[in-house]
Amino acid sequence: MSLYSHLYNRFFWPGYEKLRGRRTHLLLNEAEARQWWPADRLREFQWQELQRLLAHAAAHSPWHRARFAALNITPADVRSVADFQKIPPITKDDIRQNREAMIAEQHRGRLYAHKTGGSTGVPLQLYINYGSYEWRWAMTLRGYRWAGCTDGARQFYVWGAPVGKPTWQQQLKTSLHHAILRRQIVNSFHLSEPAMAECVAKINRFRPQTIIGYTNALYLLARHILDTNALQHKPTGIITAAEGVNVQQRQAIEQAFGAPVFGSYGCREFMLIGMECEHHNGLHLSLDNLYVEVVTPGKPAGGEEVGEILITDLHNYGMPVIRYKIGDLGALTARVCPCGRGLPLLQKVAGRLLDVIRTPDGRIVPGEFFPHLLKEFSAIQQFQVIQKRLDLLQLKLVLRAGAHDEQLRRIQSEIRDVLGGTVAVEIDRVTEIPLTASGKFRVTVSELPPP
Repeated sequence: MSLYSHLYNRFFWPGYEKLRGRRTHLLLNEAEARQWWPADRLREFQWQELQRLLAHAAAHSPWHRARFAALNITPADVRSVADFQKIPPITKDDIRQNREAMIAEQHRGRLYAHKTGGSTGVPLQLYINYGSYEWRWAMTLRGYRWAGCTDGARQFYVWGAPVGKPTWQQQLKTSLHHAILRRQIVNSFHLSEPAMAECVAKINRFRPQTIIGYTNALYLLARHILDTNALQHKPTGIITAAEGVNVQQRQAIEQAFGAPVFGSYGCREFMLIGMECEHHNGLHLSLDNLYVEVVTPGKPAGGEEVGEILITDLHNYGMPVIRYKIGDLGALTARVCPCGRGLPLLQKVAGRLLDVIRTPDGRIVPGEFFPHLLKEFSAIQQFQVIQKRLDLLQLKLVLRAGAHDEQLRRIQSEIRDVLGGTVAVEIDRVTEIPLTASGKFRVTVSELPPP
């Protein structure tokens, strides 16, 4: 650990946290120790946190209170995992239709909105309390440390840019924040060949300890590096995010950067759900913050059976989210990781593929751009992006009542800012978007032949 990183984590950050009345640094210290607990002790901790959440939800959230009454159960009746599984899962539509009623009464007016573009193409907004936000960051920081990524050490992000044009005050605040954390960020939505060459040059100058990015973007960058041999600096670890990393992508990224890949699994609803450790033996779940289940129709998935992932946020007391259908498929495993951590393993995640969009002038735009953009438009109920030709993009939109043309023009303008003027953007208003054969939505679809 560098001197700056040591001073940052030992003095600067704790001092700032105390000044702002935050507990993230304390939660992180506790989480760092707790990861080494035996599995049964961690499960006991998780169960206690779950019971507290259920009692709080039934007492203070009007929607959950009514739901428990309709089910004729109380939190005190939930004495086992089997009892907990009697509570029906929550869907995204449940949240959209009942969001205000789900808020806990004493937290109303003291929450902040959290938007997601939705990996299934359906934007969503929910609310979280600040204590939950601190837990989420503690989990993320703990997981990232397994890849050698510590705050205060140089980090290079290949990440999505904010939607719209930030004010100069916002830009100044963001620049200061990144400077203090020693971060550099490049826009993963502008990865043309020249942009990738400049990105590699920035890595060589900045010399980051860790590189973090969207999987597709890092894979494209890795292919560029392998073709050009332009990378001079080798980081100690690479963290992939936003979608799974397959064997081909992992091999290319590790070969190009000369560093191991650490896969992560997360979402905007909960931040980090699971993370690979140094043994790359699966994704260690953030068990102390989330209750993660894998279920098949009518019952829990057995063994390493693939099923639907349900998540309960143990510390979002502002708007309790219990047994939430995240829209992903996955498989748990009973394997014990040789790292010694008691955190259980998610063997794999399925169904999170977002196609790359290409342009005639050589731009390469990861599919993550579209959920990132379209989450900002409340008029959109559901969407899908289809690239028919190199110069033609079709945007299918299921719109809510009251949507107006000015919003659609702004969407087209934002997309053109990223894709450039060589691609026509057609907006197709539709009443529904069909599922794939596996029962999922594909957010972005490229019908182009492989490059």
